[in-house]
Amino acid sequence: MATFNSTTFGTISGRHGSAVATTIKKSGKSILKVFKAPTNPKTPKQVAQRARFSFGIEMLACLRAMFNITFHTKGGTDYGIGLAMREAIMGTSPNFSLDYSKLKFSEGSLKMTGVMTVTKMADTDVKVDWNVTNIIPNDAIANEDDGINLIFLCEDYNEAVLYDNTSTRITATATVTLPDYWATTKVHCWLYFSRADGSLNSHSQYFGVLQL
Repeated sequence: MATFNSTTFGTISGRHGSAVATTIKKSGKSILKVFKAPTNPKTPKQVAQRARFSFGIEMLACLRAMFNITFHTKGGTDYGIGLAMREAIMGTSPNFSLDYSKLKFSEGSLKMTGVMTVTKMADTDVKVDWNVTNIIPNDAIANEDDGINLIFLCEDYNEAVLYDNTSTRITATATVTLPDYWATTKVHCWLYFSRADGSLNSHSQYFGVLQL
């Protein structure tokens, strides 16, 4: 790379044969260096990584807005997508898959529940029940009034819905109505608890696939 001042040619910029010239704004100096065409290496490892990233972005597109809500204190969408890319995208190129059971929607210190069940009711109504035997009076990590947040994801439509604060921990049950056009599809289900003032969450828990 060479630096020069030219009173004959004035400011020089751009590519000139095998060299490229530019001028530094602050000093006004011109710099001349050998032009090197940009490279776009496509090693098998890089191609596989790009394919994995593309697959993940496509599969997780329906969760972007939700991650922005559930992980709002940790970076929102970027944090949720990054977590899912690291932990839930399985397989090797070109045979990737999404392990729904490894998706996470919340992290925190609140106590999780033990046994959970989800039951199809009439039409697309869904009843969720959870264990409350681990609640201790005045327990800092499992209050009776902790909110219940339910997440459902339909593979066929690649859509997800969040029902936040649908009930409280102590009630041990909640019923919600899923979109009617989800009827006859398979739906993945998650639950997490949140403190009434929104200051704390529990880790989200996956409790299986429901056939509507």
